[in-house]
Amino acid sequence: MRFLAISDTHLGYEAGSTSKVRKFVFEHMFNAFENVLDIARYEKVDYVLHGGDLFNRSNPPKKVIARTYQILEDLLKDDIGFMIAPGNHERSALPVTLLNYHPKSHFFTKLTLLDLEDCFLIGFPFQKEITKSFLDELNRLCKQNIRKPLIILCHQLFDGVMFSPKKFRFGLQHGAIDPLPLPNNIELIISGHIHRSQKLLNDLILYPGSIERTSFIEIIEPKGCSLIEINSEKISAQFHILEALQMNVIEINLLKEEFDINHIKNSVFKGYTRTLLRFTGRNFTPIEFKLLRETFPTADYPLLTINPKFDNQILQPLYENNLLPFETPNIVKILKH
Repeated sequence: MRFLAISDTHLGYEAGSTSKVRKFVFEHMFNAFENVLDIARYEKVDYVLHGGDLFNRSNPPKKVIARTYQILEDLLKDDIGFMIAPGNHERSALPVTLLNYHPKSHFFTKLTLLDLEDCFLIGFPFQKEITKSFLDELNRLCKQNIRKPLIILCHQLFDGVMFSPKKFRFGLQHGAIDPLPLPNNIELIISGHIHRSQKLLNDLILYPGSIERTSFIEIIEPKGCSLIEINSEKISAQFHILEALQMNVIEINLLKEEFDINHIKNSVFKGYTRTLLRFTGRNFTPIEFKLLRETFPTADYPLLTINPKFDNQILQPLYENNLLPFETPNIVKILKH
């Protein structure tokens, strides 16, 4: 079987300080979603597996819901299935749709096992807290089905997953799940929630990552999807890079560099490039603060963010010398069963 694993599409997301640029970002998110589904068509996959946060909000506007479900209906008409584990942005539940009753579509509302012919798929929506009873039920489902490869689809933190350019690691103290006690017949766990694509624990856990950047902490992360193949001997996952919106981060330490407004202006792109202009070391003088507001009018720089937002704030360096390299999460592993 062939799957395309995606997550965190955040449809309905907007950014920017003008209605025109917010519409541009809104449309780009939908275009990115349709482009990744075209990859599913080109690769002739059996199912698209979505790791949650299909929408950006738990109560998206009706136009966002209707447009999204029409896109999914068109996918199902092309005989490509769609499975999703609702995420935290959706508060673990998606708006009601008849698409959930399509034979090749499933929106997980609870811990459920599905027989997909060549493998079993267990899915469940985002859980704020993984209880003992939940783990007992998961174990029960895993242990009674050992004849075929077993895959889990979810939207969770797992111990060791990394976040941000500094590669902050979530641990058990942050509510992450310890994968070690999970049944050993699980071949692959596909999870959403973390936008940085990565693999964990000897290729047991795969985060496809988001298909578009929604935050400056994602600046060095290529966005993409994972093409997964299962045969009688092995399971493999290949990361496909998608084109993403350009981002630019400029961090200036005012204790080391002179506040030169002309130099700063020449460093910032006009138009539809998302730019973070960040000052550290000391707070602004009133004159500097006024110059920044006059130099970067909203109409010319609708996707520019300037931090700090107040002249009495002092920020610590965030990105300076801390951008760590990205590793593409490809997987090839021999099946256990």
